[in-house]
Order: sequence, then C-alpha cells, then structure tokens
Amino acid sequence: MPCLNCCRKKSEDVIPEVLDNFESRGVVTGNPRNKCALQPGHSLMDWIRLGSSGKDLTGVGSKAGQLTITLKELAQHSTETDVWLALRGRVYNVTHYLPFHPGGIDEIMKGAGKDATHLFDQVHPWVNYEQILNKCFLGRLIPEADITVEELFPNNIPKNENYNNKDENKIENKIIEDNIILPRFDWIQKMDSITIIFYTKSYSNCQVEVNPPNQDNSLNIYLTFNSKLFINEIKFNKGIKWPCQIKVNQETGKIEIIFKKLESGIWENFGILTQKRDETTSLDIKLKYTVINKIQVNQNTCLIELERVDNSKLTIPIGKHVRVFGKIKGEEMSRSYTPVPASLFKQFKPSLYTTDNVCLMVKNYPNGNISKYVCGKSKYDIIEISRPLGAFNLQDIENKELFLLLAGGTGLTPMLGLISFLLERRVKKSYHVTLLFFNRTDEDILFKTHFDTLHKDDNRFNVEYILSQPSSKWTGLSGHVSSPILEDAIKNLIKDTGYLQKDVYVAACGPTVFTNLSHTLLKGMGVGDDQIYLFLG
Repeated sequence: MPCLNCCRKKSEDVIPEVLDNFESRGVVTGNPRNKCALQPGHSLMDWIRLGSSGKDLTGVGSKAGQLTITLKELAQHSTETDVWLALRGRVYNVTHYLPFHPGGIDEIMKGAGKDATHLFDQVHPWVNYEQILNKCFLGRLIPEADITVEELFPNNIPKNENYNNKDENKIENKIIEDNIILPRFDWIQKMDSITIIFYTKSYSNCQVEVNPPNQDNSLNIYLTFNSKLFINEIKFNKGIKWPCQIKVNQETGKIEIIFKKLESGIWENFGILTQKRDETTSLDIKLKYTVINKIQVNQNTCLIELERVDNSKLTIPIGKHVRVFGKIKGEEMSRSYTPVPASLFKQFKPSLYTTDNVCLMVKNYPNGNISKYVCGKSKYDIIEISRPLGAFNLQDIENKELFLLLAGGTGLTPMLGLISFLLERRVKKSYHVTLLFFNRTDEDILFKTHFDTLHKDDNRFNVEYILSQPSSKWTGLSGHVSSPILEDAIKNLIKDTGYLQKDVYVAACGPTVFTNLSHTLLKGMGVGDDQIYLFLG
C-alpha cells in the first residue's frame, strides 16, 4: 500500500495548479459556488491517492493511451457503470471518477459517450483536466471516415480472401502477421499552436519529411525508419501557418511537429489522419537546396546551412550522410558529406533532438572537384543533394556506455552528431566518450575551442588531438593512428569503471586509408566486429 505521505508529496509536486483551479473555483454547473457535497473519502486528494495506488482506472490495461476511438464506439460507453467521454480529441474512462466529481454525477453524465468538449468549455475551460484524468486516458478520438480496409492497407489484404472491414480481429491479426505496426499518434495544442506527435520505437533513428500544406489545410508527413516508409496524411480542421518546426527525440522515438495556428483559439479536434505503409512510392532522389548561411571555419574549411527550395522540411538521422551533386566541366560528379549540428554556427552544444536544419562542413581540397564546387557557392545559390543514405544503425549503441571515436580530419563530421546525442541521452547515460582527433598541423584542428569548452562543462567527454606534422611548440600527442595510441585510449576509457575492452564501442571515420588502418589495428587488439562501426562514403 502506498505511503500517504509520499502520495501527498507527489500531489504537491505534480499538480499544485489542479488543487488551485479545481477545488477553489468549483466546476461543472457554471456557478463556481454550486458544488455537490462529496462523500467522505472522495476529495481531490483521495482521487490523487487512488491514481497513485496502481489501480487500472482505464479498464483496458496495457492498451491504455494507444486506442483510436470513433464517435460510434464512444457512444457505446454511456452508463454510470461504464462512462467514456472525449475532451479535445482525447478519450477518457471516467467511471471511477464519478463519485469524486465536485459537480455531481448527473452533470458529468451529460457528456457520457460523447465529445464533451463544448460542454466542458461552457462550464469551466480553466480546469486542467489532462492532469486530473491522466490515469484515465484511453487514446484519441478519430472522426468517422469512409475508408475501407483495402484503402488503408492496400498491400496487406490478400485478394483471395473475403475481408470484411468490420471484422476487427482479422484485420489486427493480418497486421501483426506482416509486422505492420503503424506509428502511434497523438496531438496537443496551445492557444496559438498545435503539435502533432508520432511515437516510433526508441533508437529507430527516424527520418521525417513534411510537405507544405495545400489550400484545404491538408499535408503529408513521411516517416522512414527500419527500412519502412509510412505516409501520414493530415487534413486539419482549421488553418495553419508554414513553416512547421520538427523535433525528433531519437532516444525515445518521439516525433513532434509544431504548427502555428492562423487564428488563436482552442480547437475541438485536429482534423482527420489517414496512415498507411507505402511499398511503391519512389521519392525524388535529388533535392534542391538554397544556401542560407555560410561561414569560414579555418583557412580551407567552411560551414554551410541549407534550406529546401520547395519549402519542405527534412530531418537527417544520426550517422546518415547525403551525396552532393555538381556539374563540373559538363560532367556530373558527386561526393558524400555527413551533415553536422546547426549549433556549430554559434557554440557546439549536445542535444537529444534532431532538427530540420541541414548543415554541411566542407574542406576545400586543391584537387577536389566537388569540394571546390561547394565551397565556391554563395548565399542564395542552389545545391542539389540526395536524401539521407547510410547503413549506421543507432540501435547498435542503445546499451553501450563507453565510446571511442576516431576521426581523421573532416572525418569528424559524423562524430559531431554522435557526441551531441551520446552526452544528452537520459535513459541509458553514457559513462565516457573519448574523441581521438587526428590532423596534420594545429591549424587543421577544427572546433578546438568548442571541444575544450565541452570537456570543461562535461567531464564524461575527453578529447585528444594527435598531429602528424606538429610544430616545435606542440606539446600534445603526435604521429599517426597506431596500436599504442588505441590501446592507451581504451585503457583510459575502462580505468576504474569495472568495464572491459569488450564493452567499448568504437566508431571511425576519415580518409579511406585511415579508416581501414584503424579497423585492422582494432581487430589485431581483439576488438570484435560487433564493437566497431566504420563510416565509409
């Protein structure tokens, strides 16, 4: 049985505004003085204790929060022993809450089996129902739509079987059989914005693309993860502004797409969502981008920020690269580049989120056709790049806590995204992250002040600079990648941790000779293939 003191503390920490808004003002009748006398043991504090007791208040067990419910299904739950209602698109089982309701059972039954948003807003729109009914949340309310099973799952209904789109068990079994689980959906709103939320698997490293809205306020959201493409078509009830803001938390798999409303106010529902997995759509390989920002990092390296010409938004998953295309002397050429965090334009800061900025760090090589082409671009010039490519699987590092990152020159680029993610993840925190950064001279070291500052701010991060052509004033490590350097780095990583060499995850990127040599040396030291990832363009 939970300690009442603990429950009391939790309620004070979590919902002080509920106590203020709910008990001091009164609810439901429209008259803030007209409350019903509640039976002993049915105060708001008692309701909080019941919610904290572990009792299932939803009646649906593990499916709580994941259901999609139509108005027809909602209407089937309208008796005092089984009461569901909807508020702003969210459906709650309020059966257990009835005797706790200060306005009385009769008032809350007026909204039973219905979308009670209008009734709620007429009486007490200030009440924080989401916190009060948090443990009663079932899922989202969806409009009735004339969509057949064949339309919703066109690639998953065998032609030789007679499927009835009312046969829920058959549909559900077929979806599970083919491993098709559509991303879970939710939405929240403020007076001036609406946030569309999708939940993918943790570490799915999802790629998100959002097209601008059409005149009827409809748009497509493309989610790509685990080699599958899911198309989510949303038709909003009211007008939205463009552009949107995309936030992808790669640790949890939560995707937030935030739209500003054309007119401030509370919506009763977001609109209509149609989801499907697509097997056939061939998205354009080349995408046109405009240069919107460019700065010089050192004597031969620049940082470029790009924006889609068609105003669409596209995120680049961690560890993925793009190919940049250019026509040089009549011949089309391309080269791979890994996008870097946009924070490098100011001060490099770790972040859990992948945003919709596309930033490239490009070194201008004397004989590099594409590097010259890109570095020669000015603000507002057009560059063609591919969609994200690469085999890096973020799930491989989900349970790792010690990381050794080997970067040769501009092979630093994929490490920047990894460092940013690893130092900020919350569920499985990184114990130590060491970067060995190999360059020719001290002038070639990119973002040294950024890394030194990061080391001061977070002692889990360590960086060693190794120069192959050091000046006489250089006091750090010198030479090329070698077994002694790698062995010392791993020893320092696992020192006083209780971990062994087999627990270290190593990623390497740089010139092909550097990357292959690193791999050979690591294998010779007994580092397993499952511990190594090589970024090769």
